[in-house]
Amino acid sequence: MEKIRLSIENINKKYDNHIIFKNFNIDFYIDNVNCILGKSGCGKTTLLNIISGIIENDTRNLNIKESSNKIGSKLEVSYIFQEDRLIDWLTVEENIKIVVNKYYSKTQLDKICDEYLDLVGIIKYKNFYPQMLSGGIRQRVNIARAFIYPSKTIIMDEPFKSIDAKNKQIIIDNFKNILKKEKRTVLFVTHDIEEALFLADNIFILGDSPMIIKKELKNSRELEKNEVLKLI
Repeated sequence: MEKIRLSIENINKKYDNHIIFKNFNIDFYIDNVNCILGKSGCGKTTLLNIISGIIENDTRNLNIKESSNKIGSKLEVSYIFQEDRLIDWLTVEENIKIVVNKYYSKTQLDKICDEYLDLVGIIKYKNFYPQMLSGGIRQRVNIARAFIYPSKTIIMDEPFKSIDAKNKQIIIDNFKNILKKEKRTVLFVTHDIEEALFLADNIFILGDSPMIIKKELKNSRELEKNEVLKLI
């Protein structure tokens, strides 16, 4: 059975005379973790920001569709950035609720907030302020907040980059546990091939200028780090 695709068409972006994307198209897969790999500076974050609407496409014909169903020129997403972007004067629970309170009743929100904080293993920190927490725990708050937001698509831009190895593995395990509970379409940028092999269903190797898809790989137990490294 063919997977349902999320198609992004007609991406165009340049800065001064540097062309990053020229009529670029890419198909991701619904309810999969789609990992994007490529050399630093090739335009991976720019791609995520255009898809999410954070920055504008240079042309007006950007087209986003789910198989044959057109969505438009902007995708509703939850965005997990490299930094957690928590508000220092709000508690962990308040940081989550302020983003999603319009989508749930108070009773629903209390329940779902506790549920996801428990899934990432930090429910005991719900009444703590961000400055009282380690970087690893703050990023787990960030992940819980992204999943509580009722979007079909989660964008992740190197969210584990600043986390030490031990905490990173805990966070990645938490993330996989949430994905077992519910299906989301994930667009995941990383420089870490081991992260990609551990998390991704599909891996897209991007590069060159303007951007092209150098290779699309179906992740499997047989896919090895050195094999991917040679393609980047």
